[in-house]
Amino acid sequence: MKIIPYRVTLLEPLLATRIAGDPNSGVSYPYVPGSLVRGAAVAAYMREKAIAALDAGAEDVRRLFFDGRTRCLNAYPVDARGIRTLPTPRSLFHVKGEESSIYDFAIETISEVDDEKVQFVAAARESQPFCWIEDNHIFFVAPERRINVHTQRDRVKGRATDESGAVFQYDALEEGQTFAGWVLIDEDADVELASSLLRRIYRLGGSSNSGYGRVAVEVGEPQDVEGWREISRRITPIDNGETFVVTLLSDTLIRDANTGQYTWNLQPALQRLLGVEIELVQGDGGEEEQRSVWRLEEVGGFNRTWGLPLPQAQAIAGGSAFVFRARANIPPETISGAEWRGIGERRSEGFGRLAFNWQSEAHLSRVKPPKASLIAQPAPKLDGVAYDMAQQMAGRMLRRKLDGMLRKAINDIRIPKRPLVSNAQISRLRIIAREALPNGDLARLQQYLEENIKTRRSVRDQFDRTFLRSEGERLSRRSEEERLSRWLEERLSQPETVWNKLGAQNLSKRIGDNVQVSAYGNEALAREYTIRLIDGVLAKLAKERRTEDGGGR
Repeated sequence: MKIIPYRVTLLEPLLATRIAGDPNSGVSYPYVPGSLVRGAAVAAYMREKAIAALDAGAEDVRRLFFDGRTRCLNAYPVDARGIRTLPTPRSLFHVKGEESSIYDFAIETISEVDDEKVQFVAAARESQPFCWIEDNHIFFVAPERRINVHTQRDRVKGRATDESGAVFQYDALEEGQTFAGWVLIDEDADVELASSLLRRIYRLGGSSNSGYGRVAVEVGEPQDVEGWREISRRITPIDNGETFVVTLLSDTLIRDANTGQYTWNLQPALQRLLGVEIELVQGDGGEEEQRSVWRLEEVGGFNRTWGLPLPQAQAIAGGSAFVFRARANIPPETISGAEWRGIGERRSEGFGRLAFNWQSEAHLSRVKPPKASLIAQPAPKLDGVAYDMAQQMAGRMLRRKLDGMLRKAINDIRIPKRPLVSNAQISRLRIIAREALPNGDLARLQQYLEENIKTRRSVRDQFDRTFLRSEGERLSRRSEEERLSRWLEERLSQPETVWNKLGAQNLSKRIGDNVQVSAYGNEALAREYTIRLIDGVLAKLAKERRTEDGGGR
């Protein structure tokens, strides 16, 4: 038995539609359902085998996808540390107006609290569907969402018409988020194939042709099952007569053994799973005060082979908490086996996940989610095509930042008085600068400076009598201002000083562990931005002359 961890990063919004909203809208689950991951793995398997349809009766196909021996768990949001969060237990509540203190009905019935002031955390708020509990602290996590409005288009005309022009709305998961899950495999021989199928998943969910569903899947190394749990607590044995809490970590489908209908009553199925007699604990005041808190939700799905939606069913919602009393000892091995297998139907799609005694504190203190940690999230080391792409991306990011600094440096330069250099001289120099820019040919600009500005007195006087200074400098003497001729000579003879002028001496961009692009030390980049700085200052001088002459832009 092995565990394969995987992470799904959304490169586009994800639409994992659930049964909610009006007919003209699609509302996504707040997580990546295991059914989506299994369906994408099935598609990858069919591509690999070059088949048009699965043989559902084949032993290897049933073992991989259908009979529950391979289980694709839901991918839930990760916190800033990269830890997978879990559905918020529905037994948690706070007193109205006191949201920092969280109480748990599954641990202790608090009779002193006015029922009208009780607000259940998970049932009443979509803003905190996931949480993480450590000791007596809890924090909540909610994935970001994006709402888009679309208009139906006629397939032939390519636009909305009176007959085909309905307006509908998609409430999807926002791109850029990461979700984590596991694939549980009973047969070790399937581990390599399952990992390979996961790595070939590139799209999930609906409307993949409309800008939704592109993902990046990161598959971790297979792990041994020993000591593994979805929660952070260790397994402890449950003694005869002891009460224990079972929290559902996903939607769960349970059928009544007598009627065959879906039911909320978890006790018979759990008793069969454990092989131990148990009973549901109820409060002293009767059924209405029992400490278990659950909710039923409609679940569905879609069968691509049929081309039809699956029959809707009532499932016990993830986060539902049940309190039982054991009528015999329950050893840790039995608890571990129950958590490993899950309970109910459609376990291969992530349904039926449960945890024993996740909650242990009657009173929890609400804290803020942790901030990102560089130690908890080490940067990957890139190679091959990924390294080349990262180099290009870092270079573009660096240039974007430098372009902003260049604009600011040009805007910060001030001309104390009307520039005496003529428009003809400015235009000639700008033409040469633009011709020299593609190859960073500073020698051509220096040649023009030597042959025209320095040797021709009339031209030299124009450049010598035009002054520049940076914004914010309080200069009282003309000698403290910089002559245009000297400014040009310094830029062309020392192109590396352009980074000082832009304030980019230490500017660099990093991607991963081994890709870093810096401005300092890049001679070609320094020549390019020196020429662009000169051209920008000359353009500003030309504009200043037009303004002084009363001309327009």
